[in-house]
Formats: sequence, C-alpha cells, structure tokens
Amino acid sequence: MKNLVSIITAVCLLMALSVQASNHSTQPVKNNIILPVNLVANMDILSIKSDIDNNRRAYFMTGSFTVLKTPTSRDGDVAKAVDVSFLNNIISSRGNYIQANAQAKRNDNNSINEFRIYVPHTGNQGKIDKRNIKVNWKTGSIEVVDKLANASVIYQEDSILIIGTMQKKGYTIGVSLAISKEALIK
Repeated sequence: MKNLVSIITAVCLLMALSVQASNHSTQPVKNNIILPVNLVANMDILSIKSDIDNNRRAYFMTGSFTVLKTPTSRDGDVAKAVDVSFLNNIISSRGNYIQANAQAKRNDNNSINEFRIYVPHTGNQGKIDKRNIKVNWKTGSIEVVDKLANASVIYQEDSILIIGTMQKKGYTIGVSLAISKEALIK
C-alpha cells in the first residue's frame, strides 16, 4: 500500500512538472538562464495573509481529489476511481493559516461535495507546514477529516502547488491543490 501511495505521489508530481516544463518552453528565455522551479519562491503564506488582511489582493485555490477504491473481493471486482474538483475558490486568512471553503463536483454522479482546506505556515518564514495541511471533506452523510501525507510543495513566483495523499477506509486519495493570486486591487 505504501508503494501505491508513493507511485500516486510521483505520478502527480511528474504531471505537475510536465505542465510547468511545457509552460517554460512557450515563454521567451531571459538572459539564457532558466531557474529551477523551487528557486523562484517569493510567494508564501505570510505574504498571502498580509495581502488578504490589508485588502491588497485576493487569492484563489483550485483543487482536485482523485479517489481510488481498491478491490474488495476476488470475484471480478476492479479498482475504481472517482474525481472531485473545484475551481478558483477564494482564500481567507485565519490565525496562522489560510483557508479555502469549496464546493466541488464529483465526476461519477455530479453531486456537490463540500471541502474546507487549511494550509498553515511554519514560523516566521511563511513556508507551508507540509505535515499539517488539513482537509475536511463532506460527501452526503460521510465526512473525511485528515492531514495530507507525503505532501510536496512547489513554490513559484505567482502560485504554489501542493500535492499529497490521504488514506481512509480502504480508499487512497490523491490531492492536488493550486494557490494563485489575482491582479492588484486598486
């Protein structure tokens, strides 16, 4: 099971990096220097909180949750996947974390699920505390509350990508969250 989680995390990270690579290939190169993704890291939780608290900018979260249900019997049951995603939900500033409250649509039955995602920071640096990213997911009468495991964070100039996994009751959940900012508010 641990290998499955590692494979899912690696696949998500490779997909994110391939999207990033395709974005770089279409943009002109300045001074023939291409910086690795993790060196461009001026956006952090403290700067996000400051912008939100002072009404300078709004920030948004877009996310996708892919749920894998492993087979439970030997009589032909196969693994199943369900995708739940949301787009551009506004982020609010709370205590030592930022929060997104989202309504997401499932691809298997078009039902609406509710999410609350809490992204805390570590100390004065404002970097994301990868061990304490918390997700509260409500689907019908079922509620899943857990912290992301195997979380990876990619910082970019105007966005942050968070990739991780959760496991609950035989389900493996791959999580991808993107934080982005809008133009300056005048």
